[in-house]
Amino acid sequence: MNSPGNLSTRQTVTPKLDLAEDVLRTPLSSTHSQSLAPSLSSAPSSTPSSTPSSTPSSAGLPQKDPLTGLYERDYLIQALNQALTKNPQAKVSATLGLLQLENFYEIRSWVGKSEADFLLNDIAVLLRSTLPEKVLLCRFPQYEFGILLLDDCSINAELITDRVKQALLSAISTSIPAQLELKCGVGLALLDNTIPSAEVLFARARHNLSLCLYHGGSHTQLLPASPKLALEQLSRILRQGEFKLSFQAIASLVEDGLQHYEVRCGFSDSEPATRALFETAASNALGEEIDRRVISQALTLLKLPAADNLRLTISLSHNSLVSPRFSHWLESKFENFPELGRQLVFQLSEIDVLIAQHHIGSFCEKLDSLNIKLCVSHFGCTTDPFRYLSLLRAQFIKLDVALIEKIHVNAQRHQQLVSMVSGLHSADFKVIAPMVERIELLPLLFSAGINFVQGHWLHTPSSSMRFKFLQRENLEFL
Repeated sequence: MNSPGNLSTRQTVTPKLDLAEDVLRTPLSSTHSQSLAPSLSSAPSSTPSSTPSSTPSSAGLPQKDPLTGLYERDYLIQALNQALTKNPQAKVSATLGLLQLENFYEIRSWVGKSEADFLLNDIAVLLRSTLPEKVLLCRFPQYEFGILLLDDCSINAELITDRVKQALLSAISTSIPAQLELKCGVGLALLDNTIPSAEVLFARARHNLSLCLYHGGSHTQLLPASPKLALEQLSRILRQGEFKLSFQAIASLVEDGLQHYEVRCGFSDSEPATRALFETAASNALGEEIDRRVISQALTLLKLPAADNLRLTISLSHNSLVSPRFSHWLESKFENFPELGRQLVFQLSEIDVLIAQHHIGSFCEKLDSLNIKLCVSHFGCTTDPFRYLSLLRAQFIKLDVALIEKIHVNAQRHQQLVSMVSGLHSADFKVIAPMVERIELLPLLFSAGINFVQGHWLHTPSSSMRFKFLQRENLEFL
C-alpha cells in the first residue's frame, strides 16, 4: 500500500477569504463581537497547519481541529447564522456544501487509526488545494467537511464540488488498499433570507445528499410543487396539531404471539401529499419534532392495559438520527417506563443510514441501552446494500419493493430474492416484505424465507388496531 503521507507533498493554497467582508458584510452582534470579532475580521486560513491548536487562543479565536488544522463546525455555523439574519435587502450569494467521506470507517478498519489519521489530513490538504481561494473549508465530526462557497463560486457550486470529488477520488485511490474504494458525496444548499437558521441549511444539504444515492428503487422523492407553500402548510399542521396516526399490520408468516403494527403519521388523505410534506419536514429540520410527537403518542398507547403483546414500528427522519438533542430527549421519555423500550422498533431508510452513517454507531448504542430494536427499510434501493450492515445493530430488514416485483412470473428474480434473504438470515436479520398486494406472492415469499409481510391487500392503515393476527390453534377430533 502506498503511504497516505505521499499526498501531503501537494502544494496548498492559503485562502484569502475574509468572512466579515464576503459573508457577513455587517458588524457582528454585540453578544459575539468580543469573542469572535478577531477571527472574523481577519482572513482565516483553512490550510492544515503542522501545529494546529485545538483550543481557542487568548485572542478569542474559534477552535481548530487538531488533526487537520481546519476550523471546526461551530465557526461555520456562526458565519452562516449571521449571514442568514442580516438585512433582508442585502442579498447573500452563498452555497453550503456538505461533503461526506461515506465509507471512511471501512478504510480505517483496514489501514488502522494512525494511517487513517494521516490519510484524513492529506484529504484536508487536497481539498484546500483543489477548492478556489474564495471558499471556507471546515472539518466536521464523523468524517464530514463543510464548504462555504461565495459569489461566483456559489453560482458554480455544483461544477466545483464535482471537480473536487473527482480529484479526491483519483488521488486517494493510490493511497489505500487495492480492494477498497473511497466513496464520497456532496449535498448542496443555497443560502437565502427565508432560511431561519444554519440548522435548517445543514438539513437541506444533507437531504439533497440523499438525492444522489438512489438507483431506481421504489422510494422516489416526492417534492412539493411549491416548497414555500408546503412549508407554510406543514408549519400550520404542527402548530395546530392537525396530523393523525394510523396503524398498518405487519404479519408474521410464522405465529409468534405478538401484534406488530407500523405507526403511520398522516397530514393529508393523499399519501403522495403526505410524503411530500415529510420531504419538506426533513429538508427544513422539522423531522425531529414530528418524530417526537409520534413517539410520545405511541408510548401513551403502550402504557394502556393489555398492550404487552403490542409491537410498534415508528419511522424516523435523518434529522433525529444526527441530532444529539434527540438522544437526550429519548432517554428522558423512558426514564420512568424503561420496560416499554422492548415494544418499540425504530425504522430508518437505507438512504438515511447512508447519508448519516457516521452517526449510526452512537445512535444504535442509545437504542440498545433502551432495548429499542432497529429496522432498515427500503433495503436494496442503493447499490451494494450489504456493505454498510456491519455498522448497524439492527434486528429487522424491510426490503425495497422492487426486489419482490415479478417474482411470480420470473424464476430468476425469485431465486435472487432467496439468495438475498439467505444472506440476511445468516447475519441474524429478520426480513420484512412490504407493499405485498397480490395473494399469489405469499407462498413464494414464504418459500424465500421472508419472516413478515405488509401491504394494503393484507391490511389497509386504520385508526384502530384490530387486525386478526395468525394464531396457533389446537384442534380436537372426536
